[in-house]
Amino acid sequence: MHAAKTVVQPEAKLRAPANEGELRNSIKVRVKIEGDKAIGEVFTNSDHSAYVELGTGPKGQENHSGISPEVSVSYRSSPWYVHEDQINVGPYHFAKRGEFYKMYGQPAQPYLYPALKDNHDRVSRSVSKFVSRKIKEQIK
Repeated sequence: MHAAKTVVQPEAKLRAPANEGELRNSIKVRVKIEGDKAIGEVFTNSDHSAYVELGTGPKGQENHSGISPEVSVSYRSSPWYVHEDQINVGPYHFAKRGEFYKMYGQPAQPYLYPALKDNHDRVSRSVSKFVSRKIKEQIK
């Protein structure tokens, strides 16, 4: 589980897009013990994390390379309209005129899945070393 904290979490934080750092700061590590299994999870509870990882709308459907092949995503195929009062995030600040804007979504910007996938060997080695060390401790 040390590998989740020292390898995967920092890599995910580096890969996550950062306007004000909220998404990066929300990436955490949790360890669960279920019976004889220890499960390490790198996760985020950010309300927009899935939209960033997987993309949204027609743009997400066009460009979602790098997301997990285990995830089946259903994208909205048509654009939608958003009132300007709802668009006040990051670099998007508008003069208030009561207008609606046509939205096409955003391409996927995967950060969690690639952080694990690209470090699979490092994580596997770390787990193997940990298990070997624990076995040696028990043999002594």
